[in-house]
Amino acid sequence: MASSSAEGLARLFLARLPPGEQPAAVDAVITDLYERTTARHIDFPSAILSAELSAELLKKCPETSEKNASAARLGRVLMEIINNTACDDIPSDLVQLCIRHSSLAGHVFTEATLFLAQTSARLRNESALAAPSSAISWTTPVISPEPANSNDQDGRTVLYLTFLKLFFWSDAACTVSVDLLQALLVLLGARSEKLAHASRDCLAAAFHSLHTGKAVLDETYKAVSGVFGPISIPVGEFIWSRITDLLSTPAELGYWPSAFHIWFRWFALKGDLGPSRSILTQHQYWDFLQLGLREGFSEQRKFCLHILTASVRLAMAEGEDLHPYVAGATQPGFETDFTRYCTLFETIILGRYLNQVEECMPDLQNLAWKSNIHPTWIITLLRASLRSGVQDGIRKLIGTRLLHGLIPVPNSASDAYQGLLASAFLPWATQGFLFTASLRRHGQHVRCEHGESLNSFISQLLNNCADDESRQTFARAILSFIHERGQYFFQHALPYCLQGIIDGFAREGGVRTKLAVEDIPLLVKVATRSGLPEVARDFSTAAASVLIEEAASDHPELLDTTPGYQLLKQRWHDVRSQNDAETGPALDIGRLSLDAENKASLKSFVQTLRDSKYRCLQGDGLLAACRHLVQVVRQKSDLDSEDLHTSLEAIWDEMETQEYPRPSLMLLPEIFYHPNCLRAASEETRSLLARALPDFHTFAEGRIYVLPPLVKALRRAYFHVPEMASFLPMEEFIVRFADHPPTAKLEFLMEAAVAEKLAEIVPHRTYTSYYGPGESQGYAAMFDLLNRIPISDNAFARRILDQVLKPWVNQKMPIPMVSKWKATTQVQTMLLLSQNCLAAAPKEEVALYLRKFTKILSMEPLPRYRFLWEWMIARIYVREPEQRKELLEVLGSDDHTNPKHLASVMKIAVMVARLPDSDEEFAHKLMTFLIPLSASPKIVIRHEAQWSFPPLWDHAEASGWTRVTSNPAFSALNTHIRSLDKYSTPPPQRTLEWLDPIKDHSLVLLFGGRYLDFDPAEARLVSADDFKAVWAEDEQGDDFPPPQMPLGEEKAGKGAGNSVGEAKDWVSAATGADETVGFLQTKGMAWQEALLASPAASSTRPSTPLVLVGSLIDNAYNLGGLSRAAEIFGCAAMYMRTLDTLKHKDFTSVSVSSHSHLPIHALPPAELPEFLRALKVDGYKVVGVEQTDRSLVLGAPGSDLPEKCVLVMGSEREGIPGTVLAECDICVEIRQVGVTRSLNVQTAAAIVLYEYQRQHYGR
Repeated sequence: MASSSAEGLARLFLARLPPGEQPAAVDAVITDLYERTTARHIDFPSAILSAELSAELLKKCPETSEKNASAARLGRVLMEIINNTACDDIPSDLVQLCIRHSSLAGHVFTEATLFLAQTSARLRNESALAAPSSAISWTTPVISPEPANSNDQDGRTVLYLTFLKLFFWSDAACTVSVDLLQALLVLLGARSEKLAHASRDCLAAAFHSLHTGKAVLDETYKAVSGVFGPISIPVGEFIWSRITDLLSTPAELGYWPSAFHIWFRWFALKGDLGPSRSILTQHQYWDFLQLGLREGFSEQRKFCLHILTASVRLAMAEGEDLHPYVAGATQPGFETDFTRYCTLFETIILGRYLNQVEECMPDLQNLAWKSNIHPTWIITLLRASLRSGVQDGIRKLIGTRLLHGLIPVPNSASDAYQGLLASAFLPWATQGFLFTASLRRHGQHVRCEHGESLNSFISQLLNNCADDESRQTFARAILSFIHERGQYFFQHALPYCLQGIIDGFAREGGVRTKLAVEDIPLLVKVATRSGLPEVARDFSTAAASVLIEEAASDHPELLDTTPGYQLLKQRWHDVRSQNDAETGPALDIGRLSLDAENKASLKSFVQTLRDSKYRCLQGDGLLAACRHLVQVVRQKSDLDSEDLHTSLEAIWDEMETQEYPRPSLMLLPEIFYHPNCLRAASEETRSLLARALPDFHTFAEGRIYVLPPLVKALRRAYFHVPEMASFLPMEEFIVRFADHPPTAKLEFLMEAAVAEKLAEIVPHRTYTSYYGPGESQGYAAMFDLLNRIPISDNAFARRILDQVLKPWVNQKMPIPMVSKWKATTQVQTMLLLSQNCLAAAPKEEVALYLRKFTKILSMEPLPRYRFLWEWMIARIYVREPEQRKELLEVLGSDDHTNPKHLASVMKIAVMVARLPDSDEEFAHKLMTFLIPLSASPKIVIRHEAQWSFPPLWDHAEASGWTRVTSNPAFSALNTHIRSLDKYSTPPPQRTLEWLDPIKDHSLVLLFGGRYLDFDPAEARLVSADDFKAVWAEDEQGDDFPPPQMPLGEEKAGKGAGNSVGEAKDWVSAATGADETVGFLQTKGMAWQEALLASPAASSTRPSTPLVLVGSLIDNAYNLGGLSRAAEIFGCAAMYMRTLDTLKHKDFTSVSVSSHSHLPIHALPPAELPEFLRALKVDGYKVVGVEQTDRSLVLGAPGSDLPEKCVLVMGSEREGIPGTVLAECDICVEIRQVGVTRSLNVQTAAAIVLYEYQRQHYGR
């Protein structure tokens, strides 16, 4: 009922009664209403209407004692309505009733204040306050709580808080008592999340009302509730005290966002209510502000940026430095620097778009080096940007600049910078993937670039310190971080951190800073931690021992009592010891001496095994036994087969028991596959050796150090005992090697990188001393074996070739550019084997292989593989001159459907034409065919023909072929091609020299040629030095088969290094769509629905109580998309910053005609908070689409959108600012599974609008 209607009815009612009877009649009406309300005999909308009439009756009724009682009874009616209303559905009519009748509002305020104060006391008694208040003056002691239904009382509390919030937002005049303020502040720390959040929202609304002057704080003490005493300090300091209480709680309790929200609202208050000069001088004030910027979600950080800006202005207004963090406030440019800082913070931390962050880096560096900003603010930004929740790309961008010194480091160990190291920088900088992704290999040398950068950073950090104490403090912080991370710390980062400390302690003049004596136990714990790989452990031992010996040089007796030092001391002795497996002291197994001077005996070894019941192999006995058997198989050519089998079986069983320890496993291949062992092997032993070979291969794939000794042993065994291929699965071994060549895992490459650093401290501790030669020697041994398979064993080579070739021949079109099952080693293996297989093959078989190779070449898309297949086919034409005419037949045909294949045929034909035995006739015909091909409409064919012409011409001139050189057509085309710019500056793919299938037929080109650099580039597995190293181990009397392919010579300018871990896993799949089912498009049928609709339906546009706000968006294209989505999903209205946008061509290109069917209003961003508050009083809920700490994931349980909803979309860059976020009742975000950070704003709006329709109007 409208107020005017109620007023008219009240006037009519009272006009019929004498004045003396009016009070009693009015009291009877109110009493009846009260009884019906409490008995639930009237619905609440009717009760509100009746209360409106009763209030008007009271207003016009003469003043009597009965009137006061009636007013109190009417107030209880309102409280009854509130008590029985859902907290999310407080009737706006009830709020408006209280706004119009201040006496009723006063009654409700009094009742609510009393209840909230009692609730505060109850929560205190029940220990239900997670954040007790230090400044609250309680008048009652803590008492034991009485049994009560806390849920019901909490529900009533939330209802009162919600009603008060709506009343405050209405900007109606009211008085806020001290008791109410204290109760609201106390309830902020309630353990109940609903209570705490409701209190926060109510207090924020109260602060707004106080700020606008509509509400007044009554600071006179009145014992209304009897719970709180008077406030003894200024109200502003009292509120600040409560904010600090909340911020002092652990972050996981979740009170920080509420505290910063209240801080944001409180800062707008003036006078004694707001922040004072004394508060801004407190270190805690600025410390908490930096805490809010470092931690939490975007909503909290936006509040803090607003507080920071306002605090800086307040500090400047004081005319003096209030605190060191804002020192220089009176200097020119101070506010400008902080404005730049806030902009950078918004872009880097809140925006988080990589390209924008990258553009900010020069500004950040300039601000860090040349501004009035205190370093702690820069550190705050850096800590926020390096936290784990930020995208890896941004963390890497910031962290890399810190690593390289582009952002300054302090000259003292400040608490802020130590916090940056421990909580942000070191957690990022010590991530394993940063180390493994930066491994670089140059020949046998491996270097970890990120590890070296971390080493340099720590060294520079310590060098920059002004004194030894600061250096020791930073070193302690680094060691403490490593120790506290425990097993989560990347193991191979430890050596680089310790090396950085060693380097950083170096001073000019040879004097070194010493580690603080009290830090020695910490360093011992770090260096002796469990789980470190062997090389990393030894380096940590060496580095820690160096630091400890320096630190304890004046007090060596302290080390004897340091826990764990004796273990470290023993390890340091072992690391410095030069004894190895070959020169070490003799080891005994029972009675058997195993030193190198005694003759090894297999029989005595077996006897020792039996006498000890095989216990002699336990522990270190296994390694001693392996060393003994190595000597046995080397010295004895007439081994007893039974003793041999007993020994090998015992060793193999014990290896399994001990989980294949590295030193023994590296010796085992030479024992098992030594020629003497193979010759003496019985059938039973051969079976054991055959079963063991796949296991050895598996070991080599997981432990790369097994590969060199294994393949070297097999190579030597095959050349001495070729018949071994009949009982060992050599074919399967080689095919598996070609399909999946074992590669060094990243942990072994990290070990290799650390070993090079360890060798600088202990020269004899190299990677080879731990793991033997590199895996490249294993590759060299395998390829040398394939290259030396004798012609007499042609069938063995052909079986391997056919197995590797089979999947290539059986490929089905279309073929992806990169297939996971393909490997360069497969084609390299086939190229090596094809020399043997085709050397003694009949003509028909050679022709068959040529057809298979040509078919594969015609289908293969990857340039690297095509190069090898062209090489292989060219070699066949070298051997079979009569087959060369087929090349000209292909070039002369009209079939140009496969341009890549035709280009390859041209390349092969040019190779053949330049062979020593090729004649002028072949070259002339080829050049004749190249002329029309040079004008082909297919660009691949045309370019290849043009590139093929100059080398042919050069060869014709060198050979004196006048029939070619005197041809004017050939000469003119040659001159034209050479005059082209592309010929003088060829593209990258043309820099590869022409292959000479005879001169270039070498291992150096096969395994190190520049064709390996074709995209995607591939690391070189083996070099000429590796082949030479393998051959150097061959004994002088070995008569091995000659190689089919010569080694060749390395050419200058070959690519040197390769990045380890380049992307090799390419996922490709050919997918086909099922086109058997079609879909009928209905999008274009809307015009028919419009024609069929009734006139009544067309005159009114269906809408929902949903308002879309786009005032924060300035892009006309995005606003057009919002208009379209809002109209489609039935929004009641849409708001944007200016209606001029409706005429913009970008808007109309997307909105089509939607803006003609949708009410669109202008709403400038500055007026948005006030607009939202007005709608909330009318019962709307404000929903912000933003990622915050309290955002609900759209579609998840509990994420229902309110039916009366105002949907606020954030700007394209900053999102929703803090001033608007503070007005949002709910924030929602859209679930994402990809790595892209956010959706386009119009896409996000469409998703939320659809979800709203689905929840409220879907079927």
